Amino acid sequence: MTIERNDDELDQLLREHYRVALDGVTAPDRLLHQVLAETRLGGGRATRWTPVLAFALAGASFLIILASSRVIEVILSL
Repeated sequence: MTIERNDDELDQLLREHYRVALDGVTAPDRLLHQVLAETRLGGGRATRWTPVLAFALAGASFLIILASSRVIEVILSL
């Protein structure tokens, strides 16, 4: 998701944000800006292709499962 920060730092920022939100306390502006900046999508090539690739992989896995279940059905009917 981010290149500049590691996942532990992002996880800590998100946990701090959700603790503030769940406790009902208003979040400080610096925290809100920091979380928004960390989660903002970059305009890179990978970002544009992510939904397309996810959909293609879901379709491929569906076809593999469908084909394998059909093969098992044919084998069991013999």
